[in-house]
Amino acid sequence: MNSVFLVALIASLFCIGTVRADCPPVLTNGKLHGILPVTNQAVTYTEVVDCGPASQADLFRRARLWLTQSFHSPTDNFALSDKETGDLVGRVTQVVTLPRSESSAGGVYTFRYSFVVECTNRKYRATITQITFEDGARSASIETYCQKNEKDLQVLYSELDKQLKTTLASLQENVKNYKAF
Repeated sequence: MNSVFLVALIASLFCIGTVRADCPPVLTNGKLHGILPVTNQAVTYTEVVDCGPASQADLFRRARLWLTQSFHSPTDNFALSDKETGDLVGRVTQVVTLPRSESSAGGVYTFRYSFVVECTNRKYRATITQITFEDGARSASIETYCQKNEKDLQVLYSELDKQLKTTLASLQENVKNYKAF
């Protein structure tokens, strides 16, 4: 009887120990921690770009080419690639490396997000959403992810914001300003 109770107690402590403590989102001026843009209670980046006289098929081809050249993680995948509708949808990885300093422990942080590109005649819309922090087998929505040190979290979010904006700028450079051979 005592051994059954002891096993149940250890099992419950193990389960409790693996639960991630999530934090309520802190919004300032419509941005998570004043940094990451929030739309409909989710961190979301959206960009609509007019590409001049390019057809839907050409925009789709350019975007698909950029995506295959830009994302290399074995876990990156594009579940939808429909040239008829001009839609590309994938789940990709973003790694943020912060250097160690006197005031910060630094570290390597992995995020995954949904990346959607919708092409129509002359325009495309790129959307980054459903961002999660990945820690091995565990993950947490970026809206509820928390760290012990608020300053470290702001530095991490600033670097993530910079990298996601750079991704969108790279897409624009390679789709809108495509250099034909």
